[in-house]
Amino acid sequence: MKTEFINALHQLKEWILKNEVVIETLQWKDGKQIVESEILKFNIQPLSNEEVEEIKAFTQHLLPESYYHFLAEIGSGQFLIGEFSPCFQIYNLAELQEYNALVKQEIEDAEEQVNDQFIMIGSHCSMGDWMGFCTTRNDEKNYDVFCHEYPISEYSEISDELNSWRSFEEWVIKAVETKGQETL
Repeated sequence: MKTEFINALHQLKEWILKNEVVIETLQWKDGKQIVESEILKFNIQPLSNEEVEEIKAFTQHLLPESYYHFLAEIGSGQFLIGEFSPCFQIYNLAELQEYNALVKQEIEDAEEQVNDQFIMIGSHCSMGDWMGFCTTRNDEKNYDVFCHEYPISEYSEISDELNSWRSFEEWVIKAVETKGQETL
């Protein structure tokens, strides 16, 4: 795992312990520059080693070690909760089972054949998009936030087109660096 990833997890832990991260933005108002602040909160549940092992078994150990490390170090829940909603949510075991059953059903119901397999580990709350891995993609960069507007049969093709594949580590690093501003 990259040093930047481990550092991002340490920063995230600090924010979670304080249950806040402050985002400051510079604005111009009446010809004067002012600083506006927004406080983002967390609703995180730590996971036991047993729970992480159950998640590994459920996902058939197909996901990168960085994801399992994230769960062991951070946990699951809602991250960077603003005034109206969280930025994103990482699922616990029960949610993984529930939502991946929905993904499986969506694949079975698709009008076109879906050749890829996905494990969704969370949701991006701004638009209701799935966040997860394409487990049939033989590349370290098999993680993406999949737009809810597209059919699941087009997820991989669109991610290829947009060149939006990344590793889970890269996504976490960018999420922490930008305090959730760049998570799509």
